[in-house]
Amino acid sequence: MRAEPRPPGARSGTVPTASPPASRVVELDALRGLAALAVVAYHYTTLYGELYGHAGPPPLSFAFGNYGVHLFFLISGFVIFMTLERTRTALDFVVGRFSRLFPAYWAAIVLSAVVVYTIGMPSQRLPWSDVVIDFTMIQQLLGAEHLDGSYWTLEVELFFYAQMLLWFVLGQLGRIRWIIGGWLVLAVVYGQAEQRGVHLSYTLRELSIARHIPFFALGILFYRLRTYPAERRTDLALIGLTLVAIAVAYPPVFTAAALVCSGVFALFVTGRLGWLRAAPFAFLGTISYSLYLLHQAIGFSLIWHFEQAGLGGGTAGLCAAVVVTALATALTFTVERPAMRLIRDAWKRRRSITA
Repeated sequence: MRAEPRPPGARSGTVPTASPPASRVVELDALRGLAALAVVAYHYTTLYGELYGHAGPPPLSFAFGNYGVHLFFLISGFVIFMTLERTRTALDFVVGRFSRLFPAYWAAIVLSAVVVYTIGMPSQRLPWSDVVIDFTMIQQLLGAEHLDGSYWTLEVELFFYAQMLLWFVLGQLGRIRWIIGGWLVLAVVYGQAEQRGVHLSYTLRELSIARHIPFFALGILFYRLRTYPAERRTDLALIGLTLVAIAVAYPPVFTAAALVCSGVFALFVTGRLGWLRAAPFAFLGTISYSLYLLHQAIGFSLIWHFEQAGLGGGTAGLCAAVVVTALATALTFTVERPAMRLIRDAWKRRRSITA
């Protein structure tokens, strides 16, 4: 796993590019949308039944949808490495990620709180101090609960971004294969320790996202397969090693999830997912972040009310999904996208003035 040589004049935080893909990849957006839909289906059927119990016969279970989050992690590994290859400065990356994540997230917390504290189930209502801490996106590390249970993945994503930014600032992205090797060792150490009941640092585990980092590594390696085909043998070997590490560190179901996600990405990098460019999939990808942010707390409140009104579990879940999709569409086009453009345009103007 040698470091790739840096061409003369390259920025210290980047690795050489070779026929890079477009900054937005429609197929990946569509995959993100399908993953979000899978998580929604899991939450509205299986998880809701486990936490609260359906008023009538339980709907068809979509337990496998729980592993849609691991597809998110692969997508993030791919996209963040691709983004950093095109990033000029650390602040460019920070502003870009902030504009993408936080305005919609803050609006989603407010909207979710309004629903939960008006028509939500009493068990959904957290102390207001926890809701305030939720605005940081690192509430789990700070000891607070999530207003929406799906927010735990956002903290994982945020710590991944921070770690990748650190490697960028240190000029080490060209040694990403060695970094991935270190991640796999860390994941195996923590995984084996948990299986044996050995206590290791909780803070280090959370900050290093040791439980999830191999899935991000897979995304990075598939990016390299797509962008640097001449080096595919080493990257394919690392993909195999990553799958082995997942098998050693985690329960078998995570190996199955990793294999399925890897299969999907193999189709993607070989150009066999072009059909995901169709308008319905592209639209689902567009609203995927807002849909993920809004679906659980609001959806659970709606399902509870719909079932109390006499609807069956499946119908109640479907109605909740329709309402939340409409809310997600509104949030995407009234907050998420306008705020992102506003912040990024302001940053570009400031950068051009100070250049």
